[in-house]
Amino acid sequence: MAAAPYAPEAEVLRVLGHPTRLTLLALIAAGEQPVGAIEAASGIGQPGLSQQLALLRKAGLVATRRAAKQVYYRIDPTALRSVISLLQTLGGNGGATAVATASPRRRAASAAMFAKIL
Repeated sequence: MAAAPYAPEAEVLRVLGHPTRLTLLALIAAGEQPVGAIEAASGIGQPGLSQQLALLRKAGLVATRRAAKQVYYRIDPTALRSVISLLQTLGGNGGATAVATASPRRRAASAAMFAKIL
């Protein structure tokens, strides 16, 4: 069975869909950060921080650099490029798409919506 054409992008979006990982990325986006600074700023202790950072590394969202005993994290935009391109395509980036032109669903009216209170 062939792999889904957007499997890498779906994995990045899955990783981005977690509030803790988004928080970590926002902290790292301010500039390269050592693990200790990320831990202090986020309030996430070990081993939770290590697990979340490992998921970000695996998805290619962050890159690391080691200096002596310190590990530094920085944003790696490579994985984001294809996701941004896909989202622009889905969002219509200047052209009409099925996603952009679809009409919103309406909720079915219920009797409770028309009840009159005396």
